[in-house]
Amino acid sequence: MTYYIGYTPKGEQNTREFVMFDIEYYQKQSERNREEWYSEISCFPCVNGITHFLKDNFGKKDFDYEEFIRDAEEIEEVRGLLNERCDNRPKPSREADNFHYHVFGKRIEELFDRFAEKYGLWINRD
Repeated sequence: MTYYIGYTPKGEQNTREFVMFDIEYYQKQSERNREEWYSEISCFPCVNGITHFLKDNFGKKDFDYEEFIRDAEEIEEVRGLLNERCDNRPKPSREADNFHYHVFGKRIEELFDRFAEKYGLWINRD
């Protein structure tokens, strides 16, 4: 699954959209035991989108850029969340699917949704 978290500037006539994060989430087969699987995730921050978002929000008195940085770092560090704080060891297929879709998958959906809602962003799930 691919997640794009992005920003559409308000009042723009061309309704240009900017991707801020490009996140790939997928399962990978274990190299030690071909019958086991584990989850993998990578997050690519997109400088163009993040910069436009910050430029458009920096002067607003209700925008706390330090808080935004902390929240954005949580998105950027999602791989650490998966591998350091969750049980992402190789598992048999059924157990790996449950973890991927219903445990960690649900957790990242909530994380991404909370971030997008807080900052008025959109999410495209592909």
